[in-house]
Amino acid sequence: MKKIVIIEDDVDTLDMIEIILEENGFAVVRATRMEPIAEVISIDPNLMILDIVPPYGFGSDLCLEIKNNPKSSLIPVILYSASHNLKKFSKDCLADAYLEKPFDLDQLLEIVRETIL
Repeated sequence: MKKIVIIEDDVDTLDMIEIILEENGFAVVRATRMEPIAEVISIDPNLMILDIVPPYGFGSDLCLEIKNNPKSSLIPVILYSASHNLKKFSKDCLADAYLEKPFDLDQLLEIVRETIL
């Protein structure tokens, strides 16, 4: 079973994403705040989904840290946000994909499946 880490500060959004991913056969590890890179590496996820602006840090900063660390650089990362600069943020931090809020759950699943394979 593929393991996905989701970092999202809004609990309702986090619950919704977790439910849809688990219903589609993914194991989910969730957090409402940014995690240190060592914690991410110890979880050994197959994919990370990061809100670009959760409390206590920026998802784009964690993404760049993941991509620049030899122990985690191969972990695919999807950034999502309502930010109008999401495409640029995603490119700048080497994200594998991005998703603009509000998003359709089918669109989320499609991007997850494309990115995790």
